[in-house]
Amino acid sequence: MTGSLLRRKDVRSWCLYDWANSAFVTSITAVLLQFHFLDLIPDGQPARVGFGQYHYETSGVALWGYLGSVYMLAAGLVSPVLGAAADRTGGKKRYLAFCVLVGAALTCGLSLTSNGQYQLCGLLYVAAAFLWTCGNLFYDSLLTELSNDELELGAISSSGYAIGYLGGGLLLAAHFVMVSRPHWFGLSDASQAIRVAFITVGIWWVVFSLPLLRHVRQKRMRRAGAPSGSLVISSLRQILSTLAELNRFKHLARLLVAFILYNTGIGTVIFVAAVFGRDELELSKTTLIGCFLMIQFVGFPAAFVFIALAKKLGTRGAIFVGLAAYIGVVVFALFMQTATHFWIMGFLVALVQGGTQALSRSLYGSMIPPGRSGEFFGFFSIFNKVGSFAGPLCFALARDLTGSTRIAVLCLAGFFVLGALVLATVNVREGKAAARADHVSSEIT
Repeated sequence: MTGSLLRRKDVRSWCLYDWANSAFVTSITAVLLQFHFLDLIPDGQPARVGFGQYHYETSGVALWGYLGSVYMLAAGLVSPVLGAAADRTGGKKRYLAFCVLVGAALTCGLSLTSNGQYQLCGLLYVAAAFLWTCGNLFYDSLLTELSNDELELGAISSSGYAIGYLGGGLLLAAHFVMVSRPHWFGLSDASQAIRVAFITVGIWWVVFSLPLLRHVRQKRMRRAGAPSGSLVISSLRQILSTLAELNRFKHLARLLVAFILYNTGIGTVIFVAAVFGRDELELSKTTLIGCFLMIQFVGFPAAFVFIALAKKLGTRGAIFVGLAAYIGVVVFALFMQTATHFWIMGFLVALVQGGTQALSRSLYGSMIPPGRSGEFFGFFSIFNKVGSFAGPLCFALARDLTGSTRIAVLCLAGFFVLGALVLATVNVREGKAAARADHVSSEIT
């Protein structure tokens, strides 16, 4: 099935956006920016947030966690308005293009920050990550324009994650060479190589977004009967209306809650892995980059394996497998002592990360009423991000209170356990039936 779907130009173009934006996760969020950000903080001094006497002092590791919680919360609050607006105007691709161009420019701007400018670096990152997250809302909502079948949606979604692993991994491999051998590129040291890497990520993001913007069509444009008034007001009205009627989509609502919980854990593991390796295990930059390279290239075939697993166990059953693995990962982190242990943890994450998230996205898409993908993926984003900000925040607070990055990581186990318990209450068949009933009812009226 996957091979035949990828022969379609629109499917390949949609998947290629994962190739484009995954470099931001791998090279910016997960690895290189963490090194750069922590190196900007003067040795022996705490990180300060605020101005003059109105400031808060914390560790660089904890501040990194706080930055993650800020952009996730901001994106979560804004994304449902953007999603509903995109549905009303047929502007998903226009909004996506804006996020890509401005986000890429801010990413390139990270290269201009130097010693002591960690606050400016943090602001640029929060803004770029905010736009990256909003861009993913429009990207995700375009998935339902490609198919209405759950298995096809799962195959396309998993293919996107797999191709994203490959794209992000290839650029990270180039960055690994740049950082470990900067003189090969005429660069003075690893620090300068990292700054140049930020620029390449911005360019990569823009260039490989172009096929989606050109070849993926929006079959469902404006929704009929849009309320009058400004776009923002009408979008907010629609959001409140949809929120009020969620009782008719109880299994979709439960899936949202489950996804909030366990994806908070998944996202935070990715977000803090490098600072954990640096803070607790004192691993070198090349070791950490090498481990993340392994994650990318193992994750590529593993995402396709999850497609086969979903056929045998069902989409929900395959997600349960991924959650069990993640619980094992965060418990294992409490006992890690060597670089080998860190590589084992990375390998386990690589096996389940892309598949778990891809199947969650496709399962959610299969339970959305037709014609309302932007709006409901806006809810997907708001509940995800407003909830997910708790993961980095929980990590940062635990690190501040205990001084231990290990305990901070262990706290994430609760998100996976609670998410699995809520997911167990989701009846997929009833959720799809409710979506079909809503579509029939809207056509009659």
